[in-house]
Amino acid sequence: MSSTQTPGETESSPVWSTKDTSPAGADATTSGRSEAGAPVPSPNGRTSSCSMDVALSRFKAGASSFHSMISELVAATEAERKALEEARKQLEEERLAWELERQRVHTILNDVEQVTLNVGGKKFTTSVNTLRNAPNPSLFNAMFSGRHKLNKDEEGCYFIDRDGRHFHDILNYLRDGHFNYPGPVLPLSDGAATSFSGSGSAFSLAAHTAADLKYLLELRAEANYYGLTGLMAAIDRFPHGVTRVARAAALNMEDSWMYEDGQDELVFTVDKPVQLLGVGLCGTEGGLTVEMELYEVDPEDYNRELATCCSAAQSFTKADGNVLRLMLPDPATLQPGKYYMLSALIKGSESYCCEDCLETVIAGGVTVAFQPWESPNGTSEQRGQFPELYIRVL
Repeated sequence: MSSTQTPGETESSPVWSTKDTSPAGADATTSGRSEAGAPVPSPNGRTSSCSMDVALSRFKAGASSFHSMISELVAATEAERKALEEARKQLEEERLAWELERQRVHTILNDVEQVTLNVGGKKFTTSVNTLRNAPNPSLFNAMFSGRHKLNKDEEGCYFIDRDGRHFHDILNYLRDGHFNYPGPVLPLSDGAATSFSGSGSAFSLAAHTAADLKYLLELRAEANYYGLTGLMAAIDRFPHGVTRVARAAALNMEDSWMYEDGQDELVFTVDKPVQLLGVGLCGTEGGLTVEMELYEVDPEDYNRELATCCSAAQSFTKADGNVLRLMLPDPATLQPGKYYMLSALIKGSESYCCEDCLETVIAGGVTVAFQPWESPNGTSEQRGQFPELYIRVL
């Protein structure tokens, strides 16, 4: 068919004929579709199978899409539920934290109420919170727990029938949990005065008055009455009533003692119950570190350890003196009839050496017997390390 260009039209826009090319006499119903495009019955009365397949395919696609949307909706709902649950938990935690803070503030505000104690005629003012500081079996914790009815005297004080001379130390311990006794100064049974380094603090082994020792023993008795086990332990760690057991007759500062073959060890016994507070080691021209253990050993075989009693470690330098005093963190109780071994692994500069050591030393009424034994690094009952022991007679 040829195209005819009409006025106003370009060559690139051909005009096609709209003439009906259907067979003559055919109407719309014989075309297989209605004017709306829907399938129409064929002349024999059946729907086209192709149209059914298309409809079924569309239905399946729609059902699949619907199922996918339902799954996405369920997943989104579950995610929202989990997010809400997490938010609820967070809000609950914040609520509990706020409630705890409110209770603590309420307790503190209530506990700052002043309390006055009359201890043996001496008055002390503190707070309920301070008196509750010590854990059980503290008497004060029980008194002000709210479980007991307490009566005040006419001046509004709670009366405690104990010696008030010691209560300021009791109260200071309740306030900060530390035992801060003035000094300290340590006695030696032989009256000697010498420098003393131990547990990171410097002490003086100078004359210690009997009154100081008496006060400490009285304070321990008061701490026991009030159920302050922590204060009792602190007083026990405080080196009061020290007796020095000096086994070395001489300290050789000319020859050096080397540390290269393992531990220096010393085996000994006591004939009365005592507490071992610390040991003395030979000084050094440089610096060294000590790791020490105290064992109970088999009387028939000193190599066989029956129990570990305690341990201690410390570093020393020349400035610490000719005798390095290593104090135990807690006193170790020694019993008669048992054998004990001090074992020290020492590393660092060479040190002095103690010689002409006594096999038996009586100090403070206690007999300390050093047993025949040569340790891996050479210390024995006759020479080596450990020129001194520091004990407290029980």
